[in-house]
Amino acid sequence: MSNMQLCSTGLLAFLVILPHFCWSQYAAPPGDQIWEVEGEIGLVTTMLQDKGLVDILDESRSRKIIRVGLKNSIDVKFILLQHKLTYKILVKDLASYLKEKDGKTIKTRSITCTDLSCPQPLSDAYMTLDQIEWYLKELNISHSSRVNVTSIGKSIEGRDIWLVHIRPLKCRVDGAVWIEAGIHAREWIAPAVILQLIPKLLEDCSRIGYLDIFIVPMANPDGYLYSWTTNRLWRKNRRINNNTSQVGCDGVDLNRNWDYKFGLFASSNPCSETFHGASGFSEPETKALSDAMIAVSRDYNLLMVMAFHSYGQFILHPWGWSTEEAPDTPMMISRATLWANATKKRYGTVYKVTSTTVGLYAASGATDDWAKAVLQVKYSYTVELRDEGTEGFVLSPNQIVPSSEEVWDGMKILLTAVGPGDYIYL
Repeated sequence: MSNMQLCSTGLLAFLVILPHFCWSQYAAPPGDQIWEVEGEIGLVTTMLQDKGLVDILDESRSRKIIRVGLKNSIDVKFILLQHKLTYKILVKDLASYLKEKDGKTIKTRSITCTDLSCPQPLSDAYMTLDQIEWYLKELNISHSSRVNVTSIGKSIEGRDIWLVHIRPLKCRVDGAVWIEAGIHAREWIAPAVILQLIPKLLEDCSRIGYLDIFIVPMANPDGYLYSWTTNRLWRKNRRINNNTSQVGCDGVDLNRNWDYKFGLFASSNPCSETFHGASGFSEPETKALSDAMIAVSRDYNLLMVMAFHSYGQFILHPWGWSTEEAPDTPMMISRATLWANATKKRYGTVYKVTSTTVGLYAASGATDDWAKAVLQVKYSYTVELRDEGTEGFVLSPNQIVPSSEEVWDGMKILLTAVGPGDYIYL
């Protein structure tokens, strides 16, 4: 593979042989709990997050689900009491909960990776960072006539950010699509689903054959690795922030670091899960992503950008920073509705079509808003995958296949519908 350098430590090779041990390695800081806050919440939980006291895990409902660290629990209790808010503890010890959940996970693998080799993406287990890279290496060799895998830059800790370019089958090329996953480390289902889509895209011989597909399966490799080894619910990258000595105050939220409306609805506190960083594109990950997207926009007809996240089951369109209507909003809604309707047919999974601000919360510095405003991409989306909160960020691996199947159903329709001629497949 051109300029693809893969490393394999003795430990990681050992983990491949013993998948149960590998799965058990992700953990949570001692004493972390999950709380549900009830009452007239208003902006209280957002204020707590901005102060770095809690991690909001679910903002899609009137009651909030938050993660509270041991060192912050007294302060959080006091502030909730001040605002006459009640809470109940859903998970008393997060580390024990994760260990118990791991014990219920089926360890038998229908597809396996050997040392330095993954011929297919795993369908019943989440892949380690090494396994993802091994698969991309295999892909680049086995499909060299249509696939090119290159590094678009390095993460803050020096890991490669890989871009998969799937070239079209047909002579006539109608445009390009950009797909991003894994920018938030803990959202494991997003890269898992996108990796499952790659073989499907290669096998499809219909309208999709007229498009250049650009895929970044893992936009935040450092954070993803950290979520395996140290903190399963880690969200940010792994920048060491200056002037902070508290545990958990490292990292930048990469989906608040894009240089459009930077800092408007994000935190300036390094201890917050939504810390936007020192400036727009201060992080090498977002700089590499944006530079590559600019190049694709310049050299190809970039029709659509899709950033995959979890959870909540939304297909969101800009804006995230305003309730104002973004350009092409009716078209974005109509195409997103096609996607949602197709996605629902197989398993009945409902994806809600809305703007980020109206349907979820105000957020600035995200991929989709930047692509819409700066690159003027007609169709720009953020997809929040399964589920609606039952398992949330620790979605069981048995959800990989059904999630991938329903997303593929939607993608076939959407990729057919977004071309220059606005083809509609019903």
